[in-house]
Amino acid sequence: MRRKATALLLMAALTLGSVPAQGASVDDLRRQQQQLQQNIQEQQKLLQQKNDEGEALLQQLQQIEEDIRQKQAQIASLDQQLAAAQGRVQQATAELQQAEAAQETRMSILRSRLKDIYQVGRVNYLEVLLKSTSLEDFLVRLELLTKIARGDIKLIDEIKAEKARIAAQKAELEAERDHIAQLRRQADSERVQLASRQENQRQLLAQVEQEKKRVAAALDEMEATARQIAARIRAEQAKSNRKLSPGGTKGMLWPLPGYTQISSPFGWRIHPLLKTSRFHDGIDLPAPAGTEVIAPLDGQVISTGYLGGYGNHIVIDHGGGLSTMYAHLSAILVQDGQEVKKGQVIGRVGSTGWSTGPHLHFMVLLQGEPTNPMNYY
Repeated sequence: MRRKATALLLMAALTLGSVPAQGASVDDLRRQQQQLQQNIQEQQKLLQQKNDEGEALLQQLQQIEEDIRQKQAQIASLDQQLAAAQGRVQQATAELQQAEAAQETRMSILRSRLKDIYQVGRVNYLEVLLKSTSLEDFLVRLELLTKIARGDIKLIDEIKAEKARIAAQKAELEAERDHIAQLRRQADSERVQLASRQENQRQLLAQVEQEKKRVAAALDEMEATARQIAARIRAEQAKSNRKLSPGGTKGMLWPLPGYTQISSPFGWRIHPLLKTSRFHDGIDLPAPAGTEVIAPLDGQVISTGYLGGYGNHIVIDHGGGLSTMYAHLSAILVQDGQEVKKGQVIGRVGSTGWSTGPHLHFMVLLQGEPTNPMNYY
C-alpha cells in the first residue's frame, strides 16, 4: 500500500508539473481535468482506506486501553486480597505459636506433677503418711494430685486439638495466599503483554496518520490544480459576458425545496474525513438520495462531471459574475452549454466524492470566488 501511495504521489507531482498554459483550448483543459480527476479519485480511495485503517486501529487501541484499565483494577484488587490473606496467615501463625507455647507450659507442669505422683506412689508412702494428719488425708492428697494430673492431660488434649485446627487453617490460608499471588503474577504478565500490544498499535496508528498526511498533502495540491483548471474552463466559457437577468438575485430560489436544514455552514470547520480544520466553501444541505435539485435563477451550464472531492457537480453561470455550483450529486440532468430556467430540475442529491452521506453541497461564486450563499436568502 505504501508503494501505491508513493506511485500516486509521483503521478500527482507529474500532473502538477503540467498546469495548463494560458493558450490551452477548452477541450485540452477538459482532457487534463479528466486525467486529474482520475488521479484525485485514486487518492481519495487511498485516503478513505487509510481513514478506515486508522479508525480500526483506534478502536483496537481503545479496547486494549480499556483491557489495561480493567487489568490494573484486577491487580489492585488482587493486591488487596493478597495483603488481607497474608494478614490472616500471620494471625493464624501467631495463634499457633500461642497454642504451642500454652501446650508446652501445660506439658511442663504435667510432667512435674506426674513425677511427684510417681515418686509418692512408688517410693515414700510413709512420708506422705507422716505429712498427712490421717490416712484419709493421705488418700485425699493422693487423689487430688491424680485429678489435677488428669485435668492437665485433658487440657493438653484440647490444646493439641486446637493446635491441629489452627495448623490446618494456617495451611488453607497459605494455599489461598499462594493462589492469589499466582493470580496476581498472571494478571501482571497479561498487563505487560497488553502494554506491548498497546505500543505496537500506537506505532501502527502513527504510521497510518503519516500516510494520511502525505496523501492529504498530495490531494490538496491536485485539488488546487483541479480548481485552477475548472476556473480556466469557466473563464473560457464566460467570455460571452453574460448579463444577470433583469430581476437580479431577487427571488433567488432555494436549491432543495422542502429541505432547509444546514448541516455544515459556510466558513472554517473540522473536515468530516480529514479531521482537520478546513475552509468550507459552501453550505451542506442533507436530503434523501435522489431528491431533486433545482436552478435558483436562469443561467447557462458551464461545467458538469466528476470533480475530485466534489464528486458529480454542476456549475451554472447566471451572468454578472454570479455562478452557482452543486456537488456530490447522484445524477446530472443537464449538459454543458445548456440554458436552464429558474426552478428547473438540474440534478439529484447523492453522496459522490468526499461525502459522509447524501446531501447537497451548494456554492455561490462571485467573480469565481466562493461567497456565503446565505447572503442571498
